[in-house]
Amino acid sequence: MRILQVADYAQLSQTAATLILNQLLAQPRLNLGLATGQTPSGLYAALVAAQQALGLDLSQVQFFHLDEYRGLSPSDPESMAAFLTRQLLDPLQIAADQRYFVPACSADAQQACRDYEARMAAAGGLDLQILGLGHNGHIAFNEPGTPFHLGTHLIQLHPRTRAANARYFASGQTPAEALTLGCRSILNARSLMMLVTGADKAEAVAAMVHGPLHEDCPASVLRLHPDLTLILDQAAASRLQLPLPRFTPLPLQLIAPDQPLPGQRILVAAPHPDDAAIGCGGALARWQQQGAALHLVAMSSGHRADMPEATAAERGARREAEAAAEARCFGAEFTALKLPFYDQHYIPGSADIQAVVALLRHWQPDCVLSASPQDRHPAHRSSAWIVREALQVWQAESGAQVELWDYEGPWFVFERDAFNTVVPFDTAALAQKMAGIQAHQSQVSRKRYDLAAEALGTFRAITVPESRLSGFGSDQQDLGLQAEVFQRQQLQL
Repeated sequence: MRILQVADYAQLSQTAATLILNQLLAQPRLNLGLATGQTPSGLYAALVAAQQALGLDLSQVQFFHLDEYRGLSPSDPESMAAFLTRQLLDPLQIAADQRYFVPACSADAQQACRDYEARMAAAGGLDLQILGLGHNGHIAFNEPGTPFHLGTHLIQLHPRTRAANARYFASGQTPAEALTLGCRSILNARSLMMLVTGADKAEAVAAMVHGPLHEDCPASVLRLHPDLTLILDQAAASRLQLPLPRFTPLPLQLIAPDQPLPGQRILVAAPHPDDAAIGCGGALARWQQQGAALHLVAMSSGHRADMPEATAAERGARREAEAAAEARCFGAEFTALKLPFYDQHYIPGSADIQAVVALLRHWQPDCVLSASPQDRHPAHRSSAWIVREALQVWQAESGAQVELWDYEGPWFVFERDAFNTVVPFDTAALAQKMAGIQAHQSQVSRKRYDLAAEALGTFRAITVPESRLSGFGSDQQDLGLQAEVFQRQQLQL
C-alpha cells in the first residue's frame, strides 16, 4: 500500500489526476474503472481540463462503471451512470462504444451481474479502478458483512448509505438495492486508487489501514492488493499511525552446513499439501538434524487436484494422508487447516486469518516459512497474505519476535537480488527432501515435481556463489550439490 498525504481536497484531486494522466501517457490502451460520488468530482474536473489543454487521445480507453442503483438506467438523471456522463464522459467526448455501464435495469439481476463480469474479462480486465470510501468502511456498494469473495452482485443497501446518498435524489429516497462490483472484482484490477477526504472519514481510514482484515470493514481487504495507492487529505489522514507495520528484510547471509539454522520452533505454511518439502525440504532436514521442533501446515485441502476418478472428498482425504506422511519424513507435527479461501476464488477472509492466528497462539513458533506474496499462483499468493496478516495480529498481542522466511519453488523463482538467505544441504538432506515430495504420489505420478525441485536446488548451488554471494569471476565458496534460497525478514510493528 502506498499512502500519499496531501494538504486539501484540491491537491488530492490534482494529485490523482496527475497519476492517472501519467498512466494514460504510458499506456494509451487503458481499461479504467470509475467511481461516483462527491469525492472524485474534483478528479474528473481536473482530467477534463487536462484533456482540453493537452489534446490527449483517449480513443483506446475503455471506461467501466463501478456500481448502480437497481432499476435506474444510464439515461435516468439520478443514476450513477448519468453522473459519470455529465461530469466526465461527455466533456471528454468519449464514444458510446467506449462506455460500459452496470446493467441495473435487467429483470434478471444475477444474469446481469454475470454478463458485466464477462464484459470486463473480455476487455482484458481493469487496469485501474478508482475508489472512494464510505463512513462505515464500504467500497463501491459492498456493505459491512459482505463476503470478500463475491464478484459483481445484487446487494441491499445499508440505511446509513441510503441516508448519505439521499441528497442526490429529488424525492429524498435512495433506492434500497444496487448492483455493484464485489471485492473480488475490485481486487482483480491491476491497480487501485482510493481517494478519501474529510475528518468524517478519518475513522474509516484508520479501520481500513490499522484494523483487522474483516468483512465488517470491506475496505480492509484492499490491504491484500499489490498495487494500491491511497490518497488522503490531512483531515482524512488524521487518525493514521505511521509508519505502518512492515516486514524488514535481513542482511544477506550464507548459513553453511556447519552453522546452525536460527530457530527452534519452526512452522511451515504450505498453500497446498505438497508445497512444504518442495519449497524448503532441505532446510527442514537441517532443522530436524539440529533438534528443532517442526510443524507442517497445509493451508488448503488441495481437493481440486487432477485426480479424475476420485470425488472432491476422496481427493482431499488422499492429499491430507500424503501430507501427514510427508511430515513424518521430517519428524514433524502436521495440521490440515482446510481454509475456506481455497473455495472462495482464493480471496482471503477473516475466518482464514483467525484460524492461522489460533495456530500461532498454540504452536508459538520463532520461525515461520511461507510462500511469497510475489508468487504468481493465486493459492500461494493468498496463503502468503494470510500468514502475514495473522503474524501481525499475533505479534501485536504477544510481543513475540518471529522470523518470516519466504521460499521459492518450481512455480516461482526469486530474482537475483530478491533473496537474502542461502541454505546449502548435503545428499542425506536431499534424500529426505525427495522422500517428503514423493510422499505425494498423487501429484508426482502426474508431474515430476520432485525432479523439478532437485533441479532448482542444483541450479542454486551452482549459480548463487557467483551471482549473489561474491561476484562474477571472483573466488567462490563451494555450496556442494544442493541449496535453497529464502527471503528472510522480521516484522517491525
